[in-house]
Amino acid sequence: MRQLPINHFKKYQTFNMRHLLIAVALFVVAIPASAEIFEAAIGVQFPDEVAGLPFAGRKTFPNTALGVNLAYQRPGPVRGSIYIYNGGLTTIPSGTDSPLVRKHFDQVIAELSLLVAHKQVSAVNFHPNGAQLTAYEGCGPQFWRQEYELVMPDVTTMVSYTYLTAMKNNFVKLRVSHPRGDADGKRDTDRFVAEIRKVLGVCKP
Repeated sequence: MRQLPINHFKKYQTFNMRHLLIAVALFVVAIPASAEIFEAAIGVQFPDEVAGLPFAGRKTFPNTALGVNLAYQRPGPVRGSIYIYNGGLTTIPSGTDSPLVRKHFDQVIAELSLLVAHKQVSAVNFHPNGAQLTAYEGCGPQFWRQEYELVMPDVTTMVSYTYLTAMKNNFVKLRVSHPRGDADGKRDTDRFVAEIRKVLGVCKP
């Protein structure tokens, strides 16, 4: 994997502060809340458990452009997060095909360097395959996807995945992380994304 230099990417002028807050939000702990959360912004009901990860809470960000974060976590550090937000935009094309959605995905990934700059992680190492577009079969949205490793200040290394799609004038971003070496981590990640995809698509069993 290649390590991301802090100054590797150009600064984006549009929504830069909002993106900074979104990037920093990676480690925000959600506020405990009741399960079976209905998110009116996208008209989706989220369950109390996804892929064996219990619902861990919901946080509404003070900046309305940043929307909400839903967290799912099983005992241990395996965590799945869902971010639903519009970034201050009024119109966002649904799906993954539009240049706007792709550009935003690139910004989200580029700004992971801010975690290094703010000393929340020691390094960000990207998988050599780079950004990929998923090709799931059946009901549910597709995503832009990127795998990377986060080297934490205590030298623990987390394998992380960011997924992004858009629906109903909102971005929907998934982040799933597990410790490197966790035998079940990749399986849990794949299950989490597959099940959330069905939830987002309001797919029938």
